[in-house]
Amino acid sequence: MIDSLRGLTFTGRAAAHMTRIAGPLRTDARFRRCFVADQVNAAGTTVATGALAFTVLGIGGGASGIAMVLLATMAAGILAGPMGGVVADRFPRALVISVVQVIIGLITVVEATLIFTGRAAVWNLAALAGANSAAASFSGPARTGLVGAIVAGSQLSEANALSQLARHIILTIGPAIGGAVVAMAGAGYGVGCNAISFFVSAALMARIHAPCADRQPSTMRADLIEGWTTIRTRRWIWTCLIGAGMMIPAWHVGYGILGPPYAESRLGGAWAWGLITSSLGCGMALGAAVSLIWRPRLAGWTNCLGTAALALPEPLMAAGAPLPAVMAAVVVAACGLSMSVVAWRTAIQQDVPLDQQGRVSAFAEIAEIALTPVGYLLVAPVTDAIGIRATLLMCGIIVAVASLAPLLSRDVRTLTLVTADPPAVEELPADPAPDGAAPDLSPPPVGQPSP
Repeated sequence: MIDSLRGLTFTGRAAAHMTRIAGPLRTDARFRRCFVADQVNAAGTTVATGALAFTVLGIGGGASGIAMVLLATMAAGILAGPMGGVVADRFPRALVISVVQVIIGLITVVEATLIFTGRAAVWNLAALAGANSAAASFSGPARTGLVGAIVAGSQLSEANALSQLARHIILTIGPAIGGAVVAMAGAGYGVGCNAISFFVSAALMARIHAPCADRQPSTMRADLIEGWTTIRTRRWIWTCLIGAGMMIPAWHVGYGILGPPYAESRLGGAWAWGLITSSLGCGMALGAAVSLIWRPRLAGWTNCLGTAALALPEPLMAAGAPLPAVMAAVVVAACGLSMSVVAWRTAIQQDVPLDQQGRVSAFAEIAEIALTPVGYLLVAPVTDAIGIRATLLMCGIIVAVASLAPLLSRDVRTLTLVTADPPAVEELPADPAPDGAAPDLSPPPVGQPSP
């Protein structure tokens, strides 16, 4: 009898746990549409993965051509980012995303047409990649604010983790499908599939009703100043951004640039790098799953310790570790990064006013990648001077120090997430107003999450 009761208790807890995990998808049709739109977009993007790079190589652009496309992509995103944040806070965010998806879809159609007709060149592919990145700078901040607007505060962590989990499952299996499409049908078909995904995503987003937050009319300059002031007055945001601005370039150099040649010379070639890349996707999905099951309240610790895990692969590669050890380190690193992303987005959505989340997200994205081009320029002279192994070790040290340094701030250490909705307060009849006095009709103060 006791065993039966224990079994029922365990089953009930498991059911309640699953209900909590699926809460955002189960309770809000708007989030379901947003979720499906994001995953359709991710699927199209992964199918086209590698198509642009192979096109550049196929027309004789070489590594310098790929670098030109990447530089145009990053520069356009940085320049358009502040404007994207302002637009995301001024207009209905679902509408902003829908319009941007249509624009990117049209740009992608032009790109596919150039590839099909044999008119693709490095300069026009770089220009289209820049236009694509500039447009995407409007949808990213809008998406952060949209989720914050349509999902209850206590379910934001689950909503972000669900999106991360589904996206990285797709990103793990999608490149293989995309590679097969490109190999069998050509790069143009891969890019064409991507264009279709943008139009489908736009149609889904257009059905989401989420009006923009109430705000006073202001100039664009005033909006930018207000967004920057919001970051400046929240120590936990700008402290973490300083660390991220140093950590992300070091990770890109150590893993993204030095990783492939190291795998080719030490681990067996391209197939080894393919396994390492798959490990990254698996780790990101695992981290999102962990964030669903375990709800960490201390967002600052989760963010900093999660990104610090990115310091594991570089020293192992520098030490000449075997492929399985490097793959395991990449899984742990990606798992930590995924948990960090969920905690960071949830903290922004809970602590930053809804009408400013677009600008704060845009400024944050710019701060995180602003120094990455500098890292790209320095990698060649540094590796020539001290060698690949020493550079890998240096990158790992920078990642670890830059990730953990924000924990020196008390604001970061005590940053907490709201994990439950506030209890409902029973309304009591108001005291009668004194003779000749107007009753107090002002709303009660709104509680804010712990800083």
